[in-house]
Amino acid sequence: MDESACYLLPFVAHTWAPCGQTPVLMEQAGRTHLSLIAAIAANGQIYVAGQNQAFTSEDIVWFLKLLCGRYRKRNLLIIWDGAAIHRSNVVKELLRERLGRMHLERLPAYSPELNPVELLWSQLKRNLKNKAFTSLDELTVAVLEQTKRLEKDPKSVKAFFNKKEIAFITD
Repeated sequence: MDESACYLLPFVAHTWAPCGQTPVLMEQAGRTHLSLIAAIAANGQIYVAGQNQAFTSEDIVWFLKLLCGRYRKRNLLIIWDGAAIHRSNVVKELLRERLGRMHLERLPAYSPELNPVELLWSQLKRNLKNKAFTSLDELTVAVLEQTKRLEKDPKSVKAFFNKKEIAFITD
C-alpha cells in the first residue's frame, strides 16, 4: 500500500526543437494535483482511490476499512512505508479495534524499491507522460483509464511481485 500524486504540471519525457534552440515549455498549472492511494495484492488485484487534497490519517483508516470489507474472511498484511500518517493515533486505534484482523508491516526507511506499489505508480505515470491536462477532471479521467487498464491485466500486476527486491513477499 502506498500514496502518490499526479500533478497538472506536465511530465515531459521527450520534446524537440529546431537545432540550436532550447525548447521552452510554458505552463500555468501550479501545484494542483490528484492525491492517490493504492493497494495491490499478490493475486493481481488492485485497489485505487483518489481525491483532490492530501491524504490524512482519517483517509488512511477509511481506505484500510475498505480493504477489510473486500477481504472479509481473511486477515490482512499491509506492507507500507513509514509515513507519519501511517503511524498516527487514528491508525493505531483502528488496529486496536480490529486486533488480529490486520497486521501492518513497515518497510525500512528510504526503500521504495521494496514496495511493489511503487511499480504501479511508475507504470501509471509513464503512461501519462507527454500529456497535458487543463483541469483536475481531465487528469482524473486519464488516471481512471490507466487504473482500469491495469485492473484488466492482473498478470502485469502479479509481475510487480517478481522483481528480485520484492519477491520475498510471496516466497
